[in-house]
Amino acid sequence: MPKIFNTSWLAVILATVVFFALGAIWYGPIFSEAWMEAEGITQEIANARLEEMGMAQWFIAALLLTLGQAIGVLMVIHLAGAKRLPACLKAAFWLVVTIVAPILAYACVYGGYPLSGYLIDLGHLLIGYLLMAAIYAAFRGKDAIEVGEG
Repeated sequence: MPKIFNTSWLAVILATVVFFALGAIWYGPIFSEAWMEAEGITQEIANARLEEMGMAQWFIAALLLTLGQAIGVLMVIHLAGAKRLPACLKAAFWLVVTIVAPILAYACVYGGYPLSGYLIDLGHLLIGYLLMAAIYAAFRGKDAIEVGEG
């Protein structure tokens, strides 16, 4: 199977799907009300925005955003030389702490986004990036098995 950053594309696809599913659960049953309150919208407004964009277009855009992040996390893990689970988790954690969290904070500092929304978004990205790192470790680690190997 073709590779990207010495990792199977299967891992990237799996990481993308897992991160996307986490977002559906995170912003759905777990935090939908709190997140919409932080955004200052109602369910009706959210539905209208989705209808305006179109479900297929939204789904493609959301998947591409998720895929981009999955590739970015893998690139950072690769550049860090991480292969085993602890090193992959460490690289993803520091990516969130040093890049993701400060970028998200701009909306709070300059745009008036509530701290509650920031924490919901940051929690999603932290857990999502750590999950992706764990998936990559399974494919990059010393005992990783190539697809097709017995």
